[in-house]
This record gives sequence, C-alpha cells and structure tokens, in this order.
Amino acid sequence: MPESPAPPKQPVATRREKFRAYMKNFNPTAPARDAIDSGLVLEDLHNSLSRSLAARADLEPGSQQLLAGGIGSGKTTELLLAEKSLYAEGNTAPLFIDITAETDLSGLDSGALLAAFGLHLVRAFRQEQLQAGFSGEQLAEVKKAANRIREFSLGKTESRWVDDYDYYEPPPEEEDGPPEPGHYITVHTPGKLQPPFPALQRDIQQIHEPLEMFLTAARKLFHDVVVIFDGLDRLIGLEKFWAVAHQDLRALRKLQVSVLAAAPLSILYGAGRQIAENFDRVYHLQTLAAEPEKLAVLKSVLEQRSVTEMLGSQQAERICVASGGVLRDLITLARDAGEEAYISGSDQIRLEDVEKAVGQLGTGYLRGLGPGQLKALSTLNKTGSFDPNSSVNMELLVTGRALEYSSTDFRVHPALLPLITKPEARIA
Repeated sequence: MPESPAPPKQPVATRREKFRAYMKNFNPTAPARDAIDSGLVLEDLHNSLSRSLAARADLEPGSQQLLAGGIGSGKTTELLLAEKSLYAEGNTAPLFIDITAETDLSGLDSGALLAAFGLHLVRAFRQEQLQAGFSGEQLAEVKKAANRIREFSLGKTESRWVDDYDYYEPPPEEEDGPPEPGHYITVHTPGKLQPPFPALQRDIQQIHEPLEMFLTAARKLFHDVVVIFDGLDRLIGLEKFWAVAHQDLRALRKLQVSVLAAAPLSILYGAGRQIAENFDRVYHLQTLAAEPEKLAVLKSVLEQRSVTEMLGSQQAERICVASGGVLRDLITLARDAGEEAYISGSDQIRLEDVEKAVGQLGTGYLRGLGPGQLKALSTLNKTGSFDPNSSVNMELLVTGRALEYSSTDFRVHPALLPLITKPEARIA
C-alpha cells in the first residue's frame, strides 16, 4: 500500500505571521505597561499584592511601602497594577515615576526624588484644570509655585547685571575679556535632573514650600496624590539607597504624600533591616516555586499569552522548571525557544528548541562569574548553605544566579546549575 503523502507545510507568510504574533507576546524587554494594557499579564499572580499596596497608600496618607525582589521578579508590574487600582478609585492621582528615565543613577543624590516628584506633579495638572479650580491671585500663586518646582528640578537660566569682574570668567574665544560693568550676562544654574547629577547644594526645605502650595491646589481637584518610584532597586548598595532616599522620603511623609517604591533586595538582610524599620511595610516578592508539582501558576502565566498552539505541555513544563520561577526568565525562554523553532524550519516549538534556549540563558548567567562566586554557587548546590548577608552571596541573589524561595531555601538558578558543575567551570 503506498505511503500517504506528507501534509504540506504552512505557507511561508502564514508561518512567519504566526511566529511574529508569538514573539510579540513573549518580549521580555517590552514595557510592563504595554503588557498590562494588552492583557498579557496575570494580574492576581501574587495574591492581590498590588491591591494591598494601593489600599494602604489610599487609606493612610503619608504611608511609605517598599517592594523588594530580585531582577525579573515582577516588581514594576506590581507597581503599575497598584497605579491602576488607585486610578480605579477615581479620587486619587497616582504619579508613576521611573527614576532611571529621569536622570543618571550613578550620580543620583538627595533631592532627586523630590525634584522628579515635583516635575510629574506639575505636569499632571493641566492648565485648564487649574484655571477651573482657581482664579486671580490664587492661580498666580499656584503658577509661581510650579515655576519654583521647575527651577529646583531642572535649573534655570537668568540674566544678571554685571557690577564687577570677580565672578565672571569669559570663555576662551572671548578675546576682548569680560564685559564692562553695566552689561547683562546670562548665568545658568544647573538643575537637579541633568546628568551627571550634581551634588545637592540647596536645602530640601527650598522645595518643600512650593510643593506644599501646589499639593494644596491639587487636593482641591483630587482627594489625594500618591507617588510610585520605580528603579530605586538598581541602587544595590544600602548606603547609596538610603543616602538618596532618606531626606526626600521624610519630606514626602511630612507633605502627607503616600509612597510606593521598588527597593534593593539588600534591604531585607543585615543592616538593611534597620533601614526597613523606617517604612510602614516592606513586601518581599519571592521567586515562584518551580517544582514539577507546583507549576500551575507558572503555566498560567504562559497560557495568559496564548501559547497552546505553539507550545506543547512537555515543552511548557520544561520552560517553567528551567526558569526557576523567575518571571522574566520564563518569558525569555519562551521567546528564545520560539526563535530557535523558526530558524529550524519547524511549525511548532520542539523540546530541542527549548533546550537550546535554556543553554543560552545559563551561559548568560555564567558569563562574568569569578572564582569566589563560582565557589559560593558550588557550596550552595552541594550543601544548601547560603548566607545572604555575605557581599558575594548578595550579588548572586541580586543578579538572579542564586534564587530565594523562602528564608531557608536558596538554590542555584536551574539554567546555570549544569554549567557550574562541569569540570571546565574551574571552581576554586
């Protein structure tokens, strides 16, 4: 009996569009806000954490809450979902500020958070809103406060009358020297949000009065204002985090502005616990369990992005286990496996495509590790012993090479584990 002919492959255009749609749903670098708006995010993944954050911020003006977790644990998504919950209340104005988009973190200094908050506050209330709520002298005072906030944040350029030569140094191209007294010159005062960020030279109180005045105006239009700071978790060192945040957060508490903020993982350990006591609540966004019997939650994240057509059950389970429960790695593995399948000419993602993606992820985590870090990971794998207060171990946690599932359960990332156990890893 003659063999049945093989079914024809999908047309190239159809196959390409199918993979493009899949890859779009699994873009680990896509803005979290876009993923939420597109319905790709499982909003109740962490037991209504975002609603808890929003509720306290709304009910206790001036409260301050931190969200700590490793890279790719979903902190930004939870903060954005909290913003969404606050908007749903209808009488609260949440201001979401990614501080990394405002200035250079390497030069971040005290006053920067207030400066960024002030700018977003002024921008949030349109001219027509203010005109509807105020008139005459009141509106003029609100505008004056807005200008003072902008000057503190961005600096100002002004003309000064030259009385003498003491403070004026002409540029090299000015061969004729400084102007005669009685002329105007333009002097620029650097602002708070210009990279590299200058050291704070003005007292925090300078911005307090105009912020208070503008907030008073804003609260006539909205019940309250909540500020959400993302990106502060990238200040890995506790000293840097607290140096930047301490004065600013005290000022915001005094202004009765509730704060939600991402925080470095180090705030949960050692000296960080003393800093944590300054906050009303510190939430720890722990890694999701990735054992085969507990994969339902991770699988639901994949299913939310409609993968059933492309990704079989066995392949999905392998991706969940290899991700270690790190959400960003879960999305990355699904995306990279899709790319491998497309390159190979397959119409679906095969197990070998997943394994290639896992190898790429593990190699990325291996890159840059020194002997001390490799030894710490080897010890963790062999004995389960792991002291998060160690600077070496803290770096491994922050970078996702070591994962924390509970206060007593630390493990090597499963994509990295096979690579550090090879002889060529040369563990010292």
